[in-house]
Amino acid sequence: MCSDRAEALVKQVGLAEELSRLARFSAVGVIATVVHIGVAMVAVAAAGVNPTVGAMIGFLSAFIVSYVGHFRFTFAASGRYRDYLVKFAVTSLASFLLSTTAVWLATTVLGVDYRLALFALAIIVPVCNYLVNRFWVFLQPGGGSSHPLEIVTPE
Repeated sequence: MCSDRAEALVKQVGLAEELSRLARFSAVGVIATVVHIGVAMVAVAAAGVNPTVGAMIGFLSAFIVSYVGHFRFTFAASGRYRDYLVKFAVTSLASFLLSTTAVWLATTVLGVDYRLALFALAIIVPVCNYLVNRFWVFLQPGGGSSHPLEIVTPE
C-alpha cells in the first residue's frame, strides 16, 4: 500500500517536471521570437538592410538565443555547448524546411487559406520541436534522459 502511494507520487512529480520543462521551452520560444522580430526590425529600420536580409539576421540571433536558452534553461543539458549544437542546427533547419513546404503544400496544392496553414503550423511546429529537442537533441550522452516522461494509466 505504501509503495503504491510512493510510486504514484514519483509519477506525479515526473509529470510536474515535464510540464515545468514544457513551460520553460515555451518561455525560451517566446523570447527567441521577440529577438527574431526585434533584430529584424532594427536591421531594416536602423541599418537599412533589405527585409529578407533583416529576417535572416533576426533568425540567426533567435537561433543563438534559442539554443543557449534550451541548452541551459529548458533542458539543463550536461556537457559542452558544442555537444548538442549540430543536432539543434539540423532540427532547426528541418523545421524551417518542413514548415515552408507545408505552407506551400497547403496553399498551392490543397487550396487552404494561408492564415489557416500558418495557424496550424503555429501549433504543430512547437510541439514537434519540443519532442525532437526533448528526446533527441538534448538527450543526455549515453542514451539517458534527465527525467524520462512516463504515461500513467489508471488501474
